[in-house]
Amino acid sequence: MFDRPYDPIFLRGIFDRTRILRKPITNIVVGYHVLSYILVGPDVEMERTAVEIRGKIRVSPRLVIRPGGGGQTYGEVFGESELMDQALVARVFAFRYAARQHALIESEDLSIRPAEGDPGVRVERIHDELRRGEILDTGLILSPDVKFYPVSIDRFLHEILDRELAD
Repeated sequence: MFDRPYDPIFLRGIFDRTRILRKPITNIVVGYHVLSYILVGPDVEMERTAVEIRGKIRVSPRLVIRPGGGGQTYGEVFGESELMDQALVARVFAFRYAARQHALIESEDLSIRPAEGDPGVRVERIHDELRRGEILDTGLILSPDVKFYPVSIDRFLHEILDRELAD
């Protein structure tokens, strides 16, 4: 089914090496909320120096009941499978707060484009752009490999939920 075997240790490494450089100033505990993000990273497989992904994640803290207990897949959430590594497309998208705070997470306005130069330099330019524009509602993420960007987005959501839903 996939080009290479699914390796949870490799995916955990992507998750752990993802750097959340900026979190949006927001409160998602009540109501329907949109989390904007900019993710930058290299496309290791295609040897592209940098790819920039801009998108928005809609988070709804409403109760979601799914038959069979299966969750959404990365492919369903992000609606993209060309850049995304095929090993992720059918992987179930979940986050640890599902048992305490049922929520529906969807992606919208996804744009993927090649970027010039080193990902670290690109991230600094974007960080400056966000500061100058006083944009407070957008996260900034540095991914170790954009083919696995849903794993980096998962890390971003974990950090937001850790902050918002801390006991």
